Amino acid sequence: MQPPKPFYIVAIPDGVIMTELLRLQKLISRKFKMYTEPYPTLHLTVGVLNRSQELELAVPVLRGMFSSLSPFSVRIQGKSCFKAPFLSVGVDIQSQPLSYLAGKLEGTLLKAGFSPHSFSRWDFHISLVSPHFAGRQWSNTEFNQACEIVKKHAPTGTAHVSKLELWAPDFPPLNILGQFALEGTDI
Repeated sequence: MQPPKPFYIVAIPDGVIMTELLRLQKLISRKFKMYTEPYPTLHLTVGVLNRSQELELAVPVLRGMFSSLSPFSVRIQGKSCFKAPFLSVGVDIQSQPLSYLAGKLEGTLLKAGFSPHSFSRWDFHISLVSPHFAGRQWSNTEFNQACEIVKKHAPTGTAHVSKLELWAPDFPPLNILGQFALEGTDI
């Protein structure tokens, strides 16, 4: 029996560049017949919380931490393709504030008695298409073609992050368990 899937803490970027990324997600998905609507929400995973822990105890901890942090920007630049077993195509993210947020999140959760996954070696990215929530698996050839499409067409620019969410691991439908605004001054 597999252990329960963890909960995900995600940043929701916005801005003009996100509209361009949505178009690219749809182009790749339609070309390779991967997703049907609704498409997975474009996001940045910043934390993973084991499901065995009591979620209702984590929400106030997350709310308190996130309310003290201010909105920030992330730089989207280049492709981010993860080979087998993931076969995920997306874009690379660079952001010191995002790294700070992930580290602060991990420390805050550990201090509160939770067991979050470590993000110290995480490659921040936005997945555009992966077989995880797709209607089918794609071949290695299709995956490589999709990576080339992202390499050629991915926009470069800045997205803004002012909101985080806590997600259940299953999709569709997206089950948002908590929403948190960044409204402080610390980042």
